[in-house]
Amino acid sequence: MDGPKPAEQQSQPFLASERSSEDDIELSQLDGGGPDDQTTQAHYEQHPTPPQGKTSPWLVAAALLLTVLGFTVNTEATAYFENVLGWKKPFATLYLLHSSLALPWLCHVAYLRWRDRHTDYRVWVRDYNNQLRGSISTIDAFATDGPRLILKGPGRVGGPMDFLATAMAIVTIVLTMSGVSWFVSLSLTTPADLTAIYNCSTFFAAVFSIPLLKERLGRLTLGAVALSIIGTFVIAYGDTTAEHPVKGDNDAGSKVGTSRLLGNLVACAGAVAFGLYEVLFKKWACSSRPMSPQATLPLTLAASALTGIYTFATLWVVLLLLHIFGIETFVLPSPQVALWIAVSVLGGCVSITLLVVLVIWTGPIFGSFANVLSVFFVALADWLVFGLDPSLATYAGGALITVGFGMLAWDTFKGNATH
Repeated sequence: MDGPKPAEQQSQPFLASERSSEDDIELSQLDGGGPDDQTTQAHYEQHPTPPQGKTSPWLVAAALLLTVLGFTVNTEATAYFENVLGWKKPFATLYLLHSSLALPWLCHVAYLRWRDRHTDYRVWVRDYNNQLRGSISTIDAFATDGPRLILKGPGRVGGPMDFLATAMAIVTIVLTMSGVSWFVSLSLTTPADLTAIYNCSTFFAAVFSIPLLKERLGRLTLGAVALSIIGTFVIAYGDTTAEHPVKGDNDAGSKVGTSRLLGNLVACAGAVAFGLYEVLFKKWACSSRPMSPQATLPLTLAASALTGIYTFATLWVVLLLLHIFGIETFVLPSPQVALWIAVSVLGGCVSITLLVVLVIWTGPIFGSFANVLSVFFVALADWLVFGLDPSLATYAGGALITVGFGMLAWDTFKGNATH
């Protein structure tokens, strides 16, 4: 299809849609019930579903491996500069990590612009926004939740961009709650225990999928959830009194896991929030129509970037208040600490972004499999970096959680195969 002529390009408003107003679907048309449902149905009939793209198993496996690697690097690097180098600033680290979620989107947009560098800039921006609007309009929640989710001013009609911005603001709050508990518990418990407990987010995601994604859990799934919860309690309470000095350091202030009971309880709360985050991202930022991995990437990166932008723009206020009241005073890190912070942030950015990609490609349950796998890698890293020998409770609980996930994955894929 030929693009607009140069004269037509200059006459079109900035970021205007190439589609006619009859083709646009806005929230005013999606209030639900009566003629509005017919309007919505007509819209989707006029815009047929794009060809379904089957995700390659090798692509999923590569994303899963990189997610596990990123999560392990993030956990160990954070534990190292907090417990060994002494820069314990969990909220500042959280601010840097979540703000970095905008980086993959910025890189993606820069690549797209370089690829189409000969296209007029205004036309390129308009086309990118129209493509993003089109992807958002294929999300079922845009039609069902959009009219109630967005606060619209007088005479203003909420559109796809408004929906995504509002939805991701809520998702950002949930992820921030999970992130705060993660960083706080990391300074109290061991990295292996923290990682194992966070595996429960897989099963909380399964539970939240029932009311939010309208999924059904079979008997095998329910048994898997129970088995995994038992495994979590084994890890959390199996060895909560032991203190583990860092290898090569006899200083009592350089110990890992000095308050494991409290840290494990905080981690459990974070696991619940992280499971909810995965399900909400799937519901509000994932197309409900079958699309290829390449077609889903722009929407996925843009939605994840909103979390980084919101965090960067707002959370610094909290850091300022924490500094003023002496709860967490900010101190510039040394070059060595700054290097490890960069490693931690890069690993966390990679793991969270690819975890979201896995959730989009497969679902919240399989996406959380990266957390399950990472428990063994983190335990190995604990031994190599800190000289910590994982307790029997960690091994036993991790085994129970892994078996539980295997049962859950089998039930999930078996159910999908029968539909």
